[in-house]
Amino acid sequence: LGVGLGIGLMAALCQSGLMKATGMTKLNEDIVIPRSRLVDLVEFCEAMNRETGLDIACFGHSGDGNIHTNIMVDDYADPEKKALADACVDRLFRWVLEHGGTITGEHGIGLAKAKWFREAVGEGAFHLHELVKSALDPRNLLNPGKMGLP
Repeated sequence: LGVGLGIGLMAALCQSGLMKATGMTKLNEDIVIPRSRLVDLVEFCEAMNRETGLDIACFGHSGDGNIHTNIMVDDYADPEKKALADACVDRLFRWVLEHGGTITGEHGIGLAKAKWFREAVGEGAFHLHELVKSALDPRNLLNPGKMGLP
């Protein structure tokens, strides 16, 4: 479902793989929400579109709640537009976590989502990651400082 560009146009772009042909930067976020929240997600994205003017495309695997939410930015090199788009990603992740979802479904949490790692997995799981990292890498040689871990 496309928000901003119009449902028909965005759906065609998504299905044909032509989203990059728009010339916009695509911030592709791979989120998962309970299926009962799909309509809520679209309504949230529609509200963000109205507030920011940024086009947002939601598509993916609705049967399991894994939705690719793409925030489209026409000039990501512009510091103001970048800040606005990045703030939208933060709002999206916060909304997803507050509504029983996860910030990744099939692509994992990498460096782009590192600042969200602790909140996404919870304090207990984060501490377990710290313990495993310390046990397997006591001299901290492997990716020091990545993902908020030592």
